[in-house]
Amino acid sequence: MCSPKAFIQENHEKTLIMEDIQSIVWESPTRFVLRDIIGNTRRVEGRIVSMDLLNHQILLEGHVSN
Repeated sequence: MCSPKAFIQENHEKTLIMEDIQSIVWESPTRFVLRDIIGNTRRVEGRIVSMDLLNHQILLEGHVSN
């Protein structure tokens, strides 16, 4: 089974920021926390642009704040 990967989009380029995402928890309308299968977290300031469930990709705009 494949787990989702998260990418930040900047200047029409995608940069991988996390793999094997287990959950996304919103802290506010523009801030959320990504958690992977071993418990690592990345806090993101921004928004979700798209979620491609077939290809297991989450595309974000914004920046990683931790």
